[in-house]
Amino acid sequence: ADIVAGAAVVDRDAAAVVAAITACAKERDFEGAEAALTAAAPEVRLAPAVRGALLEACLRCGECARAEALWRETKGADLAAGTSMIRWHMAAGRADDALAVVQDLSAGGQQASAAIFKDLLQMKVAQNDRRGMWRIVEEMQRAGVRQSGAFCAVLVKSLTSRSVPEDIRRVARLIEGIECQPDEVLVAAMVDAFMRISKLDVLAELMRGFRARGASMALASPTYGSLIKAYGQAGDVVCVQELWQEMEENGIRPTSITVGCVVEALVSNGEVQAAYQLVQKQLESAERRGVVKAAVFSTLLKGFASASDIDGVVAVHSAMREQGALFSTATFNTIIDVCAKACEMDRVAALLQDMVASGTEPDMLTFSAIVKGYCAQGDVERALSTLQEMRAEGKLAPDDAMYSSIMDAYAKQQRVEDALQLFGEMKQAGIAPSNCTLSVLVKAMGYAGMLDQAFQIVENHDKRRSNAHVYTCLLQGCVQSGDLDRAFALHDRLANEACPLDDKFYSVLARGCLQLRAPLQAADVVRIAYRLPVGQSRACPGHTAGVEPRALEEVVTALRAGTAEEQSAQEALLADLQRLRGVNVGDSPSTGSSPERRSGGQLRRGGRSGRGRH
Repeated sequence: ADIVAGAAVVDRDAAAVVAAITACAKERDFEGAEAALTAAAPEVRLAPAVRGALLEACLRCGECARAEALWRETKGADLAAGTSMIRWHMAAGRADDALAVVQDLSAGGQQASAAIFKDLLQMKVAQNDRRGMWRIVEEMQRAGVRQSGAFCAVLVKSLTSRSVPEDIRRVARLIEGIECQPDEVLVAAMVDAFMRISKLDVLAELMRGFRARGASMALASPTYGSLIKAYGQAGDVVCVQELWQEMEENGIRPTSITVGCVVEALVSNGEVQAAYQLVQKQLESAERRGVVKAAVFSTLLKGFASASDIDGVVAVHSAMREQGALFSTATFNTIIDVCAKACEMDRVAALLQDMVASGTEPDMLTFSAIVKGYCAQGDVERALSTLQEMRAEGKLAPDDAMYSSIMDAYAKQQRVEDALQLFGEMKQAGIAPSNCTLSVLVKAMGYAGMLDQAFQIVENHDKRRSNAHVYTCLLQGCVQSGDLDRAFALHDRLANEACPLDDKFYSVLARGCLQLRAPLQAADVVRIAYRLPVGQSRACPGHTAGVEPRALEEVVTALRAGTAEEQSAQEALLADLQRLRGVNVGDSPSTGSSPERRSGGQLRRGGRSGRGRH
């Protein structure tokens, strides 16, 4: 009883001394705090609470050396004093010193709290100190402190695109080892980090692990939306649908953003019908109808459009009208474009009426889709009528692409004169023809035998703007007309003018030689294309264009099946291709002596009879 009574007196006196020291510390009066300690009885001065209060006073009053000395005297046995020292070091940005105090506590049989370790980890993450981060993790594990969800959230946020694979694996293992239920903070941090570093497979594996052990995650709708978006990008449609089902079972009402995420995830993975059915269910509920926004309808439209599903597009359009959704010009353009591609142009008139009724103005893309649709259907007259209506209204001027579509339709119907007339109207309207337009027109004229006019049109065009495709079409016209000499002359001129000819151009020229029964000249074309030695050739490209693999095989096959001279040319060609360019043509033999290497020279003209015209 006497001992207990004496202890009670000491505790009472210690409480009074602690109060006095604390009061002096608040006033930054360190001398007063020491005086209060000195006035106390010896057994009171040794009380842990008194020593802790004095250490706190030292820290508040800037008596750092005295604080360090007091802490050493405790030998790590005073948790409260140690916590004060840790917070003091952390406030000054000294994470390593704080960690040293944590280690002192462990040596003294005390354990720093999980919050201390989390705060230390945040400091190391902010300092971008990778080694320091893992030192804290290791010290926490040695101290027997279990990682919390908040601790793992800090760790996972530290991952960047530059993180080494081992760090990513270690973070994943720590997340797997948490004993508590994963909270929304951790899940949101995981989604953000693993999406940022493109490791959605790791995220999927962790989430599967949570579910396998029966972890119930009380997540909000935005977090579900982020998870669904992540799984959608990973192509995991099953997980997307499971998450949506989990939301429904947990009674979590989706937001418009969550609905947008799940629809986007399904559509981007080819599950357009599933996305449409999900949206239909939302529309059937009066409470959820409002979460289906115009962006969701737009995603569905794009999905059905990509699948060329005209019925799906029409169904979405009808649903939008029933819900009173706002239609943009882009929405109408998507629907019209699908109708055009599906050759369902009979629907366009009603769509244009809907545009007028909704106050939506058609733009260039609208008219371009309509013109292309009529052209694809073969109804050139209605396409031309649409173009003329545009010119008459004056709000929008037809562009080169519209003229090109109609000219291409004329060409397919062999109405070259009509195409030329439209070409003249386009030029009169001040619209400069593009290379695409020139290619369409030149190709049509070549097939019609109007080679001279085709050359004239190309010559009148700005040569700086003409590309290899235009000249390839012109070259095809020469071959169609059987004029191999003119084809060679075109090549020589273009090569001398440093026109960037490509493998398509040389493939057409080589095949033209074969078509006109001039295989030796075809071999010369291949040599020129690969910049190999050619006899008497003056015109060579400034780069190695090559020819298409199939065309090269055709040339080799024709040479092998020809005369002795042609077979010899084939062997020499294969040898040079392999030796100088590293090109192997199938399993063709490449034996035979190498040809004499000469620079310069002109392409051989004519076939076996000299000119090669047939």
